[in-house]
Amino acid sequence: MLRIDEGFLDGLMEKAATAGATYADVRAETFTADGASAENGTEKSLFRGGGTSLGIRALAGGTWGFASTDICSRSGLRAGAAECLERAVSAARAQSRFEPVALAPVKPVRKKITYSRKVRAPIEDKMELCVRLTRTMKDVPGVVMATSNLSLVESERHFASTEGANITEEVFHVGGWLFCSATGGESGGPRSSQSVYRPWGARGGWEFVRELGPEDTALDLARTAAELASKAVTPDTRVTTVVTRPCYNSLLVHEIVGHPCEADRVLGGESAWAGRSWWKERAQKRVGSALVNAVSDARPILRHRGCYGTYPYDDEGVPSSRVVHIENGILRGFLNSRQSAAMMGVPPNGGMRSVSAGLMPLVRMSNTYFEPDPQGPRSLEEMIEDVRDGVLVGHQSIPSIDSRRYRWQINAYDGWEITNGRLGRRLKNLALIGNTKEYFGSIFRVGGPATFRLYPIPNCGKGDPMQIQRVTNGGPLMAGKAKVVGGA
Repeated sequence: MLRIDEGFLDGLMEKAATAGATYADVRAETFTADGASAENGTEKSLFRGGGTSLGIRALAGGTWGFASTDICSRSGLRAGAAECLERAVSAARAQSRFEPVALAPVKPVRKKITYSRKVRAPIEDKMELCVRLTRTMKDVPGVVMATSNLSLVESERHFASTEGANITEEVFHVGGWLFCSATGGESGGPRSSQSVYRPWGARGGWEFVRELGPEDTALDLARTAAELASKAVTPDTRVTTVVTRPCYNSLLVHEIVGHPCEADRVLGGESAWAGRSWWKERAQKRVGSALVNAVSDARPILRHRGCYGTYPYDDEGVPSSRVVHIENGILRGFLNSRQSAAMMGVPPNGGMRSVSAGLMPLVRMSNTYFEPDPQGPRSLEEMIEDVRDGVLVGHQSIPSIDSRRYRWQINAYDGWEITNGRLGRRLKNLALIGNTKEYFGSIFRVGGPATFRLYPIPNCGKGDPMQIQRVTNGGPLMAGKAKVVGGA
């Protein structure tokens, strides 16, 4: 990896001030990545790559300018950075007709953050694991296709500003996805098929492969696909009690809490990909029952170990924090940038991230999840013991959300009927349809800490051009009322 020293970035920011920028910051990132994929127990592909990118934001004349470049060699670093600085300041001046941008204050930090474990693995180990995972899935009766992908990314990220901040952080990401298809049905009768997909991974090195246990995930995924193809039925369409598992709540909280609580969407500054927010005017008002609590918390604490949305500082040098979105059913606060924080008259809370130094940072959710009820049920059995008729909703699959994130349909590829406090028939390809206010208002039971789980989501899309970010979502078991449809 190309090494970038802090003195070079400090000097670049000094030049930004003399070039006429009232504020400027620079992000630089250099990374290496390698990985493998396999299919049905056979090697499929290997890849290895890396690169360095640099991006500069500048305020000049009161508005933003941005420029970025890829750096191919150490000799090209200085010239590329100088060109980016000139372009960023020129672009800002060209837009000075707009209302001047204000930034909420933040104390500049100078720090080097190392990832102490630094556990790597040769590419052969990655291929061996992929082959083994697909073989595990393919050996389950009924499975006809099994694929696996795995990568390890190691990067060094830099942030510096004209205010004196200079932060360097080592970051590792490990993980991939598992996919399998199965067929089933009565002998001589109609055949059915089912495909299922599940990502896995962590913000960390190869040590998390053992901790996360992808072998167990692969086996569970294959057995699920085979059972859904051979035994499961689609539910009848009806409004009923729904108990949602943490794996389903990971997408639910992502779509109807995380994205509409990003301040750029609340303020109307970013609206690509269903980017508006219905509760713009609902702050400090009730949006659900008193059992609904949701937060975004990027702090590097034990609960978030290995979570994709964990980081010490965001891409503006702001410390990460715990941001309460919904507290006892009341909408409280939003993830913000320094700019949106100034517009809202609140402190910045560390919500700005970009997937690459070569792209403008956006307000992004982090570890965003529903909080458990400290006094809630300790198990699924306790959760459903008095449910006479309902549906337990399992792993999420596909969302469909309106432009304000108010009305939604979120699919799941598996579930179970609930009858008189017990699980009944296995269900497949179902969906919940609702609107956020009514659904949150119907929540009458939330599981306790023992039912709480977090799940990696490696493909959160936002922005134009699209940025695919890694986040973590989840929560406890939850029970409410919603419309269930089959065949989704």
